[in-house]
Formats: sequence, structure tokens, C-alpha cells
Amino acid sequence: MLFLSAATVLISGMTGLITYRIHIALFNEEVSRQYSLTAEQVLARLDSRVNDMYKVTDYITLNPSVKNAIKAQAAGISSYDQMKLEDELDDQLYQVRLDAPEIMGLRIYDLKGNIFNLGAFAGSFQQMNPSYLAEMVHKLEGTGGEYVWNRLGPDAFLQEEQSNWILAGRLMRSVDLETYGVMLILFNTSLFESYLKDLRLNEEVAVDLFDAEGQLLYAFHHQDADPPPLTQLNLGSTEIRDEQGSTHLYTKQTSDKAGFTLVSKVSLAQIQNKGKLILQVAVFSAAASVLCSWFIITIISGRLLRPLASLVNAMKRVRDGQFDTRVRIETRDELGFIGERFNTMASRIDKLIHEVYERELSEKEAELKAIQAQLNPHFLYNTLSMFFWKFYMLGDEKSARLVTALSEMLQYTLEPVQRLTTLQDEMTQIDHYLQIQQARYQEALSVEISIPAELLRCQVIRLLLQPIVENVFVHAFSDKRDNRRLQIRGLQQLGHETEMETDMLIIEIVDNGCGMDATVIERIMKPVPHAEEERQHIGIRSVLRRIELIHGEPYGIQIESAVGEGTLVRLRLPYQIGAGSVPGNSDDREEQVL
Repeated sequence: MLFLSAATVLISGMTGLITYRIHIALFNEEVSRQYSLTAEQVLARLDSRVNDMYKVTDYITLNPSVKNAIKAQAAGISSYDQMKLEDELDDQLYQVRLDAPEIMGLRIYDLKGNIFNLGAFAGSFQQMNPSYLAEMVHKLEGTGGEYVWNRLGPDAFLQEEQSNWILAGRLMRSVDLETYGVMLILFNTSLFESYLKDLRLNEEVAVDLFDAEGQLLYAFHHQDADPPPLTQLNLGSTEIRDEQGSTHLYTKQTSDKAGFTLVSKVSLAQIQNKGKLILQVAVFSAAASVLCSWFIITIISGRLLRPLASLVNAMKRVRDGQFDTRVRIETRDELGFIGERFNTMASRIDKLIHEVYERELSEKEAELKAIQAQLNPHFLYNTLSMFFWKFYMLGDEKSARLVTALSEMLQYTLEPVQRLTTLQDEMTQIDHYLQIQQARYQEALSVEISIPAELLRCQVIRLLLQPIVENVFVHAFSDKRDNRRLQIRGLQQLGHETEMETDMLIIEIVDNGCGMDATVIERIMKPVPHAEEERQHIGIRSVLRRIELIHGEPYGIQIESAVGEGTLVRLRLPYQIGAGSVPGNSDDREEQVL
């Protein structure tokens, strides 16, 4: 037995060494493939963001108001007129700064020799060498409106300093392809670094980004290293090189739109060191396992093998998808306990698989609907922002406030619906909706909101109240011409009052509308298969479904109504207080009458 154990240890060691060698070869191949794929994905995301920068500056150059304002200036305008025009253009480009925070500043040269600086850091152009900027403008001659990139070196500044900026330029051409100026853009290096940082696998990493002309734009190294010539590397491939006794992996990728070339270098030696540790642990573990196995098999093999074989066979059946598999319990020892736990686990897995499968189907369909539903709101939100400024400039503040309320409602609906919010934010959304309805009905609508200040910090599902309040105006008030009354009340129901372990948040929405009979209430509260739900059921039934999925029993909705006497909708939710205080003056919510 001792000889057999020694032979087993020797064979295991040789097998482990051979396996380790094969593992290293396969490891290098897999790491090369994965790292190349990562570099390709990183460059694709960066390329997409750079393309967004093209669209942002296209918005500026193709904007008729920008073109007209620049062309209207005479040669050699005064400093006052220059500052006035810069302030006017800054106001028009406010949304651009929000959409592209990487843009630090803009400098515009018109065809009459005037220069305009825009943006919070536009003054940085004053620190740059005028001859360097003139050379950059000269490079743009003959281009067709595409970007020309340049890395800012020491010769770009009047005084030697380190900057985290990248300079780009393009011709300003209108829709009819008329060139009316030159634009220089200062980008923060975060435009590149926020994406390229994903390639830092270990300390010995070097990443270099080149423009379409092969000029270095951005680089980060954790050691002194110069990028290899681009001609030495094949495009879209990986290459492993031995340099100074260390193995390095090189990749080279080129983006589709911007034409950037990404060259990355990572050390494989540090990653392989972890594999050597695994080999040592495996050798010692194998030796210990052989000795322990010899002892255990000799003494208690008969007692263990049969129950274990039964358990292993059951595990294989579960692995193959037979989740109704159960093992027969014959003993009350540890193996019997494992068998009982296995039966419980298999039963629970079978149940969870059915629940998760149904939930995933619902979530995927909801996600598709949400993506489709977000396209128009994004466009409408930007359009409403434009209308707000139009009304504001015309002095129509009342209309501007209504547009602001609708705009903020849309912005709130664009947030992920699965994320919990506070009752404060939910009531703010209701306030915006009621402002619009108040402008519509004037004195014919009376709204009373009574919610204690301490309840406003409660965590609730997003967009839970608006569908119910909206149903009041769509259905309950559809036939009323005046005296429309709506009440929204909130209270905390203590657990001992309902024989529950935790407190409950109660929100009641009461109207004096047309009401409904018991048949209609029963049809609304009746569960409907997800596949049969349609757009018109997005109101109370949607709210009821979401409460059921997220909170479950005993939470939900109660409806009390009679024809001609109005309706009361009561929401029963968990009383969950969020961390921190609610922004804003929450005391104003405690008693409010519109």
C-alpha cells in the first residue's frame, strides 16, 4: 500500500507538471484572445464616444443662429462686441456643455480675422503659443470638415507646463457646404482615459493611442517605455514577445469611424506567477489527498461508497435538468443529513427555475418596451427645453412653467423604473402633473394633499402614483364639468394595529368622480396573464402587478367605490425609510391645497 501510494504521488506529480505546461500554453492563447477582444471592445466604445463629439460639434457648425451671428460681425470688432457675442453663443451652447463635459473650451476663427473663445476653460487658449495655434489652423486648410487631432506638447504653451488636454480642429461648414470659420476644441484627456483604463490588467501595462496619420495622441505607461513602430505589428492580431527576460503581449486595433489605432502591451509574467503558485498548491494538495484517501478508503469505504454513489447519481440527474430527482434516505448520520439537504435544494431549485423563468420573460419584454418608449421621450424632452427658452424669451412665464413641469415629468420617467425612489420625489412628479391639470381646469379643480413630513423619506416604487392620479382625470372626471375634487392622503399604520411585524405605509387617493360598480372593480383587480396585458391596462393593473412582483403579500391595492359617489384607491406599501434626508423643504408637503 505504501509503494502504491508513493507511485501515485510520483505519477500525480508528473501529471501535474505536464498539465501545468499545457495550462501555460493554453493560458497564453486564451489571455491573448480575451485581451485582444477587450481592447477591441474598449476601442469601439471610445470610437462611439468620439463620434458623439462629432455630432456635438456638428450641432454647433450647422446651427443657423451660430452661422448668422459669426458672419454678421465686421472685421476688427471691439472687445465689447466680442464679449457680447461670446456670451450669446455660450447661452445657445449650454446644452452642448451638458452633453459633452469632455469639451473644456472652444475657439472660433471667422473669415474676417475675429477670434471668439467659448466655454468655462476657453481662457486656456491665451496660455498657448499663437504660432502653434496658427499652425493648427493651417493644417485644417483643404479638409472637408473632419477632425484633425493634435497632442499638446511643451512647444504648445508660452510657458512650460503639463496639461491634460488634447487639441482638435475642424472647419465650420453650413448645411449648404459653405465654410464660414474654423473651430479649435480643447478636450480633456478623460475622453480617452475613461475607456482605456479598462486595459490595466497589472502594473506593467503600456497603452498608446494614435490618430489616423499615425501621430501619438495619448499614452499611459507604468514604466519607461517607447511605443513600437506601427509597422512592426499586424493589424487586428496579437503577438507575444520576449523582452529582457520577460514575456509581453502586444495588440493592435484600429477604430472604424475615427480611424484611431490602439497599441497595448501587457506583461504575461505577472499573470503566470499566479499559475506557479497554483502548481505548488496542487502538488502539496495531491500528496495530502493521497495519504488521507488511503486511510479513509481503508477504514470506512464500505460505509461511504454506496450512499455517496446514490447521491452522485442524483446530482448528475439534476445536472442534466431532472430537478424532480430525490435521493432515498437510509441513515441518520451526516450522509443522511446531506441527502435531506439535497432533496430540499432540488425542490427549491425546481420552484425557483419556474419563478425566475417567468420573471425573466416579463423583465425582457418590459425592457424592450422601455427602450422603445424612451426614444420619443428623449426627443420630446429636448424639444420642450427649446420651447421653455422660447416662452421665457417672450416673457410668457406661465407657459414656461407649464413646459418646465412637463419637461421634468418626462425626465423623471426616463429614470430606470426598477430603481426605488422616495415618496418626496414621487409627490414632486404628481405636483408637476397637477400643475398641468390645474392650468386646464382652473377653478373647476380642487386638489388637497395631506402627507406628514416624516413619510416623505419612505422608499417607494418609481412611477407608482401617477398612473392612478391620471386615471382620475381620464375616467372619474371625464363627465364632470365643475366641482372636481381630488384628495391625496398618507399615513403610517403601525404593525401591532394589523398584527404584522413591521409598519405599513398607507396612501389614499380619493375623488368625487363618476365611481364604478363592483363588477368593474373585480375586473380591474383580477390577475391577467402577462402575455394578455395591453397598453390600456398600464394604470391600476400595472401598479398592482409591480407591487406584487417587488413586495408580494400582504401589500397591494384596495378599491372602494360606488356609482356616482366617487372612488377611493388605497395603496398598502412597506414602511421603509431611506438613508439621509430628503432634499428640499419637506414641510411644504404636509398640508397643501391647489
